[in-house]
Amino acid sequence: MTPRTERGRRTRAALLDAAREAFEERGFDDCRMNDIADAAGVSHGTVYTYFESKEEILGQVIDELLVELRDDLRTSVKDPMARIEEANRRYLQAYRDNSRLLRVIEQAAVTNPELGHRLDEFRQRYHARVSTALRRLQEQERVTTDLAPDVAATALCAMVEGFSRYWQRPLTDDINRTLTSLWVNALGLRDEVA
Repeated sequence: MTPRTERGRRTRAALLDAAREAFEERGFDDCRMNDIADAAGVSHGTVYTYFESKEEILGQVIDELLVELRDDLRTSVKDPMARIEEANRRYLQAYRDNSRLLRVIEQAAVTNPELGHRLDEFRQRYHARVSTALRRLQEQERVTTDLAPDVAATALCAMVEGFSRYWQRPLTDDINRTLTSLWVNALGLRDEVA
């Protein structure tokens, strides 16, 4: 339900914030609508005024997360090597900032694949943008042409995502340098051809 009043919009936004907090604390399976109401400081009925189920509210939380991630991962850097470095740095931090919610989404996707599908579509769009950029660099003869751009993009993005998932220690400049070096070396990225 889309609220018509400013007060309703604030209440709905507060419920979404509370839901994210409750899901991150309890996980999807153990979180109840009562937990969301308690976290928001509202009655149980108020939650149902805006959302029919915890699946619906998690879907809205996911949609908000994907907007945040899209904005967090944007970069205006033009130089390909600097762009890779910046994108990796931003991704590592965005994953770290949202890791608990991302785990909740994976948990929820087991019983409700549509919730996980939203994140999968986001990944596919991101990988497609990277693939397009790699194809352009191949046309400019700046990266090796014997790699399929879509496969390379998906593999390299998956490397950074997998690293983000499993690396529990602090993020350092050395980590980003290493991941960027792996990208650059895998692609055979070279300075602009004269």
